[in-house]
Amino acid sequence: MFDTSFLKGETWGFPGQAVEHVETHAAHVFLVDGRAFKIKKPVKLPYLDFSDRAKRKEVLDAELAINRVFAPDLYLGVEEVRREPVLVMRRFPAHSLLAWQMAHGEIGAQLARRLAAMAAKAHAVAPRRETRGSDIMSGLAAQLANAFTDSPDIFHPAETLEYHGLCQSSLKQHKALLNERSERGLVRRCHGDMHSGNIIVEEGEPKLFDAIEFSEKIATIDVLYDLAFLLMDLWTHGERTAANLVFNQYLHLRRAEEDLSGLALLPLFLSTRAGVRALVTADLAHELALKNSMKERGQALDWFRATIAYLKPRPPVLVCIGGLSGTGKSTLAARLASGLGSAPGALHARSDVERKVLGGVAETERLPEKSYSRQASFAVYEACFSRAERALAAGHAVILDAVFAQEEERRAAAELARRHAVRFAGIWLEAPADVLKSRVNARRGDASDATPEVVERQLRYDLGALDWSRADASGTPGQVLSRVRKMLPFPAAGPA
Repeated sequence: MFDTSFLKGETWGFPGQAVEHVETHAAHVFLVDGRAFKIKKPVKLPYLDFSDRAKRKEVLDAELAINRVFAPDLYLGVEEVRREPVLVMRRFPAHSLLAWQMAHGEIGAQLARRLAAMAAKAHAVAPRRETRGSDIMSGLAAQLANAFTDSPDIFHPAETLEYHGLCQSSLKQHKALLNERSERGLVRRCHGDMHSGNIIVEEGEPKLFDAIEFSEKIATIDVLYDLAFLLMDLWTHGERTAANLVFNQYLHLRRAEEDLSGLALLPLFLSTRAGVRALVTADLAHELALKNSMKERGQALDWFRATIAYLKPRPPVLVCIGGLSGTGKSTLAARLASGLGSAPGALHARSDVERKVLGGVAETERLPEKSYSRQASFAVYEACFSRAERALAAGHAVILDAVFAQEEERRAAAELARRHAVRFAGIWLEAPADVLKSRVNARRGDASDATPEVVERQLRYDLGALDWSRADASGTPGQVLSRVRKMLPFPAAGPA
């Protein structure tokens, strides 16, 4: 129990002001006027120790230093109030939390891309650590397995055994990859708790706060494991299109560091994140009387079962979306991606983006005519196939979108699927010429350089033998998505 004087405005220097109290599993936060005051609970758990005042002061000093890297304007200092160390922060409205925005509306494409940029920037500046990746994940798996075993009142013993078997199999299979990533500098001192409750959005820009401060060990992780918390959070709360956009934009921004082999680790990373949520929720349930803990117990069990489900990934597939400029290939691919393969959906490789990468320009910068020569286009398709090859090799689904006007390009896509023994679907989009020209003429801020004149030239293409499924693309994006989903020879779930 805390000092009840903390509920009075004058204690914080705001006489007569109302104090709002927020409690977490390890802290109390008091909100008054434009400030937030945080104190740690005097608790000792398997993964943290705040049992005496000196430890609480030390951890709050660390919290201040660590979080000023991510949100310097949010963290103001550490003070002493009533002989208790207190972290002082700038207060922000509840509606600025990403968690609040997820609960009250859809996370749009622009915010999803900015979330990816936020994560990429955080990982670029995070200090490198030399810890072996396999040791980190094995330690987490052991901690989770022990916690699940010790709580048979919440976690069913038979399911605990299933989790242990699946997790150990994944750890064994990916031990070399985990360690190879640490050797490449992808194990870092990360934020460590990158979920929607620890991100605020101010003037459209997301900011991280409340990083793991109490344990260097817990925060020393693979950067993809750090990202996995945000991906899992979005995915679980129904923001699957946003999760897929964050995933794809992050990989685009981190091309120099991520060769896509790490996609093989996503089931393990997502599972472990869900397991941590299960453990923390179970700890909270055990702090409550049995009759008052039914909600938390149910939530912990849901997270636990998600932990197992993530370790049973869906098989990868390859879907190619072709068609002339203006048929809506990229719009369709982006909306379809979240329903393909395992969470967080398919890798989306877009020829327009790959062309800009090869040209060394920003996505929205127009390229010269020579960048659209036959030789240059061959290089673009090679780049698309290369990304697809690496993702499929890692067991991850892929969706490619390009014109695919040449028979050899379509044959190469089908051969790629055969080589990796994955199911394949080729979709050819078509619409009237006036629709195509109108759409490309209306584009703004897009990676495509197509114009109505380009469409006119494309309409004269000899497509050769076209054995892909043809889809009418003249309707709304939702109508086209619905048509194409029905045409696929395998399930494609996801939001419309």
